[in-house]
Amino acid sequence: MNNTIIYLIGHYGVGKLTIAKAICAATDARLFDNHLVNNVIFSLLRTDGKTPLPERVWEMIDVIRGQALLAIEELAPRDASYVLTNCLLESDPMDRLIFDKVAGTAERRGSIFVPVFLRASDAAHAERIPSPERAAYLKQTDAEGAEQKRNAHEILRVDHPNRLDLDTTHLPPAEAARLIIEHAERLA
Repeated sequence: MNNTIIYLIGHYGVGKLTIAKAICAATDARLFDNHLVNNVIFSLLRTDGKTPLPERVWEMIDVIRGQALLAIEELAPRDASYVLTNCLLESDPMDRLIFDKVAGTAERRGSIFVPVFLRASDAAHAERIPSPERAAYLKQTDAEGAEQKRNAHEILRVDHPNRLDLDTTHLPPAEAARLIIEHAERLA
């Protein structure tokens, strides 16, 4: 996989980070997990994955994300590939801008852009959300709160010719990674 940006999008607990790590392990892609950005701020606030965050947090995080995307665009080798992760919601206008920034970065780099939308059953979410691994990454660990958010806010609606949709309920991460890599390679 060469000069490709894969963007894994889905609600909390669908397996974005786990699948991203599997893609990176199978290719030479570099991981740019949303918590790499978020945790710069989250760690300073000592978030617990359950308490609501101040709204201003997202403005600060956006500045950090913007600089990281600029580094990918201007400084990174042109043959480098990336796997990005995020929970982007249709109800949040900022999330549409974030998607557009990532797509724009791929376009300006001349990268293949592959938005991948992940979903899972309510049972899979309930099992995955409270995990100790999620807590260690300062991720949402409140299964009830995550379910409420899933039910109240749909994932960003995007119509893109390179889009791939996967249900991760029973799909092992290595298999999801294989399907995504094959999809990206077909686009190349």
